[in-house]
Amino acid sequence: MIGSRPGYETVPPAAKAGLIVVHGIAEHGARYRHAAAALAAHGIASFVYDQRGHGGNPGTRAHVEDFADFAGDLQLIGEHVRERFPKLPLFVWGHSMGSIVLVLAATRGLSWARGAITTGCALDAMPKLDGFVGSILRMASSWAPRLRISLRIDSSALTQVLEEQRRHMSDPLIPRTASLRLLYGFALACRTCRTNAAKITLPWLAVHGEADKVCPISGSQRLIRSLGSPDKQLVTYAQLLHEVHNENEPARAALFDLMSRWMLERA
Repeated sequence: MIGSRPGYETVPPAAKAGLIVVHGIAEHGARYRHAAAALAAHGIASFVYDQRGHGGNPGTRAHVEDFADFAGDLQLIGEHVRERFPKLPLFVWGHSMGSIVLVLAATRGLSWARGAITTGCALDAMPKLDGFVGSILRMASSWAPRLRISLRIDSSALTQVLEEQRRHMSDPLIPRTASLRLLYGFALACRTCRTNAAKITLPWLAVHGEADKVCPISGSQRLIRSLGSPDKQLVTYAQLLHEVHNENEPARAALFDLMSRWMLERA
């Protein structure tokens, strides 16, 4: 349990660093248990939580009144973990929509964070909200904020591992729709992040599968170009899809080794 929000933590003996995990849209923190276990073997403690409207967190599924609340939650959870583990260097990992939550929070300051990791960054995944289309979406999200929009989830676009695809499609905690308010807020947050990324000076590691069709690799490329941090790195993996952490075992091992080494070098 992290704060008042459902979640879990994996803290190995003599942990060398801690990692707060921010999941993506229409999923939940329990899907990262294998990642937490793998990272623990490298001396990394993981603190995983369900975002509002996701997993075990109460509220309308895949809905939020204000997308900025996601960023506020991350800040509060980080502060809570810092109070409990004052000597542990803390990092944050945001995947997909979680990457936008992380970038948005970082533009406002994450003083407790030593560095940030994003995978499948969604910076270029949403409509740009320019002109007439943006005006229509803004009005619609105000008139019918809870209108359900299909996410058109295709698990074969997430990972090439068949067992992971089956697990995703049969998971009762994964909704197949999201509210119009959340999706509009998501798109708006992407625009805000593109505008303000230069304010961020945290060390940053961006990872992206080169075959990702869910969130274009240009999102990670744009993020790394835009960040104001002098310590930033983009690592791409040929032939991997959106959920790089759920690809085959050799790819997972390489990813978790990369993440661990990167954090421990900055701990």
